[in-house]
Amino acid sequence: MKANAVIFPSANKYETTEISLDKVGPRDILVKTLITAISPGTERWILRGKHIGTEFPCIPGYHRIGIVEECGKEVKIFNPGDIVYGHLGRWNEKIHSMWGAHVSHSIFDYSHYEFISSEIPDVYELETLVFIIAAAMGYRGLRILEVQETNKILIIGAGFIGLCAAQIALYYYDCIPIIIDNNEERVQFAKKFTPNVLLTKDINFEKELKEIVKEGVDCIFDTAGIPEVIDMCVKHSKQRSKILLEAQYFDKEHRAIDLDQIKHKEMTIKTVISMRRTDREETIKLINRRILNIADLITHRFSYKEILQGYELLDKGSPFNMGIVFHWNKKN
Repeated sequence: MKANAVIFPSANKYETTEISLDKVGPRDILVKTLITAISPGTERWILRGKHIGTEFPCIPGYHRIGIVEECGKEVKIFNPGDIVYGHLGRWNEKIHSMWGAHVSHSIFDYSHYEFISSEIPDVYELETLVFIIAAAMGYRGLRILEVQETNKILIIGAGFIGLCAAQIALYYYDCIPIIIDNNEERVQFAKKFTPNVLLTKDINFEKELKEIVKEGVDCIFDTAGIPEVIDMCVKHSKQRSKILLEAQYFDKEHRAIDLDQIKHKEMTIKTVISMRRTDREETIKLINRRILNIADLITHRFSYKEILQGYELLDKGSPFNMGIVFHWNKKN
């Protein structure tokens, strides 16, 4: 069968194409896409050709919810009509998969998909649950940091993951998140979600930060990957505090942080690149309980026919955008 897909044919290029799928195998499910979403950090790095493992041409993305249309004879846990979360698929063309979410249909082993519902959720639930992985990275980061009640957490970057982490820290862990960013639009946007948001370019930035953290922060959660900002934040951390490196660090010439300063603070450095199924399950609970507000993080919505407009936003970075979703079942 044929399917539609988003493809990056080469660095900084994006277009739509048609791919062909094999028949459903014994362990496969055929999934028709309902909604996908851009993962702005990862997909931008792939588009630039800098993400580790990127090969062109490729199909990007890992945020996807779809409906099962057919099950292989060995599939026992899903039925046609089930709503599932998952991005992996295979196709006949020589197109590399950079997780491959942005396709109209997929065929793949059922074990790589997760059950969402036995009926199609409403639009609100589709749009919020499609961001499970990005939101779960915020949850997992806080769990890896082993945050405690009343901890002060300095979050570098007011992007999607940073804003999810701030909400979870504030409303689930009862911590005090402080978000910093060098973009004024992101700073103003972030103030909807947490009270302590500072613009690093402000002349009074460090003075304002010091007033909030006073004796220092317990944890630093980096989602931006800017060495000079990390170094500055370390100066405001407590002795034996912790730092989590969760950004992309692909620029080898400009990614060195001051390890000597970290050593003198006797800080613990932690890193994270993926998550466990339990992280996704807990994040779903946080979204469903409205502890984690995903709906207000969504700034743009498109149909499949408009999908390249979403990638133009990702590519140019303007006008301001945060969460971008694509409704594949809309005609216009």
